[in-house]
Amino acid sequence: MDKKLLIITGTPGTGKSTLAKKLAGKLGFNRLDLHHYYHQLATRYNRQKHCYDVAPQKFTRLVQEKLSSSPKGLIVDSHLAHHLPQKLVTLCLVLTCSDVKQLQRRLKKRTYPPQKIRENLDAEIFQVCLEEAQEQGHPIIVLDTGKPFSFPVLLRKIRKSL
Repeated sequence: MDKKLLIITGTPGTGKSTLAKKLAGKLGFNRLDLHHYYHQLATRYNRQKHCYDVAPQKFTRLVQEKLSSSPKGLIVDSHLAHHLPQKLVTLCLVLTCSDVKQLQRRLKKRTYPPQKIRENLDAEIFQVCLEEAQEQGHPIIVLDTGKPFSFPVLLRKIRKSL
């Protein structure tokens, strides 16, 4: 059995980390929490955007390293995950939130500055993560976290696609 790489991408606030933790437990996969690695992966901290600028090659190398040491597979949840090379990715789960007001509340709860909230809402409205994941050629499942969904149904769909 080949090791599987499940990536979860989407605009900040769509529920990537929450879902990744739950899926890691059910699938028996390791989860790569990038928050522990931003200093290692960053080229700099972008004060204007209030985020780290991540070097794509360093990100890819870290994922390859973690995947090789994961017995079954690895889950990477990040709004950058869809930028990973197609050859590494088994399945890309793109989280969206059609309820933009709900997404706005989630981002405000994180105390994001108004400019960052606006930028993320625009990215969600224009489905930037989905568009870019499609451009990369990843096999995709889309999940709208702005609406109720059945976790068992999603889990079956993911298992079938892995």
